[in-house]
Amino acid sequence: MANTLTIAVLQHESSPGDLNANLQRLTTTAADAASQNVQLLVTPETSLCGYNLSLEANRKVAQPAQGDLTDAVSTLCQQHNMAIAYGFVEQDGDSYYNTVQLIDKTGKILQRYRKSHLWGAMDNALFTAGDAILPPVTIDGWQVGMLICYDVEFPENARTHALAGAELIIVPTALAGDWYTVAERVVPVRAYENQLFIAYANFCGEENDCHYAGRSCISGPDSEDLARAKTDATLLVATLNKNSIDSIRKEIPYHQDRLPSLYKAITS
Repeated sequence: MANTLTIAVLQHESSPGDLNANLQRLTTTAADAASQNVQLLVTPETSLCGYNLSLEANRKVAQPAQGDLTDAVSTLCQQHNMAIAYGFVEQDGDSYYNTVQLIDKTGKILQRYRKSHLWGAMDNALFTAGDAILPPVTIDGWQVGMLICYDVEFPENARTHALAGAELIIVPTALAGDWYTVAERVVPVRAYENQLFIAYANFCGEENDCHYAGRSCISGPDSEDLARAKTDATLLVATLNKNSIDSIRKEIPYHQDRLPSLYKAITS
């Protein structure tokens, strides 16, 4: 079982509504990441179509879970021997979801997660909420869970992943500038209190009338950043080590000392 995992987090400006431009960016980024021996590449929320869209534009860029877009990303994964997590608007019948899909290095879909906690009027107008926090999946011997943006601001979600054995949670996001404290404070705390790694991938720059916060990060189980972006486009790369998880869990036994019988009220 691999003790380390090299991951990359892409922070980029959105090209709203332009699937081809966003796919070309991912193609270039995957090649760059592969040159740095990256095993898992994480992109922002709805990275392949844009986030701050009108209802009409959102519907135009919506894709099936398995279609040409999936095939293109699957090819990249196989070409570069790398797993990729990418965000898109998923159409399933008459429903539209804010979805992140994780494809492994063989080109196989490992998991498709639909954002469960929708943010504000826009999210609720555009999307149907997902109805499940899915169990972690295995990437090169690591247990990896997925959340999207606002999901990580609810401690129960990250704790659910931790209790299911997650060692890394990936969080594609579209965090606006006014809420930068989530990236700078909440994400490292989530990593610390659950004693695992979190990879948080945000947009930067402007998209329509939205200014993004940037500040993507890879935070460790001790709450320290292995990598942290500012507000420009960049590719963060870091190698995670399971020894960090083992060490902090021995030093501070949060998991062992939990008293679930006292917490029943928070699930109601």
